[in-house]
Amino acid sequence: MKFKDIYLRVKARIKKAKIDLEERSFLTKDAIKSIVDSFSEDWIEKTLQKAKETLAPSFDEIPIDFQLRQSSWIRKLYERIFPVSHAFRISYRYGREYLDEYMPISNDTFLGRGSYKFVYALPWKMVIKISKSILPSDPLCGSLFKDVQKQPERFLTREEIALYEYLSKKMMKPQKEYLWFKFLRLGLERYHYVIVKENLPDLVIPTRFFMGMRYRNKPFSNNHLESIRPMDVQLMLTGKHLKEFAKAGKKIQPRNKLLQLFKPPTYQFTFDIGSFGHIKKKVLIKIKEDLLRLIRFTERLAKEEKLILDIHTENLIITIPEFELKLFDFHIFDEHLYDYGDGILNPEKEHIEVIEKFIESFGLE
Repeated sequence: MKFKDIYLRVKARIKKAKIDLEERSFLTKDAIKSIVDSFSEDWIEKTLQKAKETLAPSFDEIPIDFQLRQSSWIRKLYERIFPVSHAFRISYRYGREYLDEYMPISNDTFLGRGSYKFVYALPWKMVIKISKSILPSDPLCGSLFKDVQKQPERFLTREEIALYEYLSKKMMKPQKEYLWFKFLRLGLERYHYVIVKENLPDLVIPTRFFMGMRYRNKPFSNNHLESIRPMDVQLMLTGKHLKEFAKAGKKIQPRNKLLQLFKPPTYQFTFDIGSFGHIKKKVLIKIKEDLLRLIRFTERLAKEEKLILDIHTENLIITIPEFELKLFDFHIFDEHLYDYGDGILNPEKEHIEVIEKFIESFGLE
């Protein structure tokens, strides 16, 4: 046997062992609970404090288009009549609610909206994501939400539970229930984040989740409209979302007209990795490896837990100038609740196929 053959076999075994080790470290929902119980935010606080010491660049200084989807004209009109002005972190201290960490926001700092959050730039290199109002019937509130509902003390701090108890004292039952739902949603956001962070720690943006108070200006008045919402703060990253590479071509329908009635159309995607400019091959290889790790984790989550990690092209970014893959949205849905369209048996496959085509555009094979 040639030395080269022996080397290739050993290399293949090492690679397989590494993949198996990653898969054995996969955490089920039951295992995650103990992690959340001892979850520390110290490292996040240090990272965000460092970011807070650096002023954010102006939008004109950022050559990369990192905007999310924009609001409809009705929403934009509402925002002009009741513009946002600032947000605080709300906690329980001194026997009452306590506001700290003033965060100025405005319509001028609005970056865009996701399915569940509004995103604003802060004066330093951070963004604040303010949760949109949802109902308990939303697909987001599946089996993981029930875990939080059964044992909220594992996902909310004692201070947060004390804050709820203080705020709800003088409320009617429907108000109490909706406020408690907001606190449970805060715990759910942490739950999703920890599941992804424990499995793909180097791909996750440090994120701090908290209960916040958002303020809107009242027209013709110096008063404000207050709203308690789950919020989170992340580092501001510049780069390109995968959606900026993916261009949907024409709709492809089956030739058989009968099949067209039952089978949903597919879309031909093309990618232009060249819009990054010149990239070294080893950088592309690293991005490819990270994307494959993300695919493996997503597949195992779907197969073993029947959970769908929402990895559509708006939730993944390749940073510039570091050229690193990062995840900044961590929503996980039950397979039977995920809105992926009729006729698709494996909803995670749709996202994975797009990512695989993106990898193919690297031309590494």
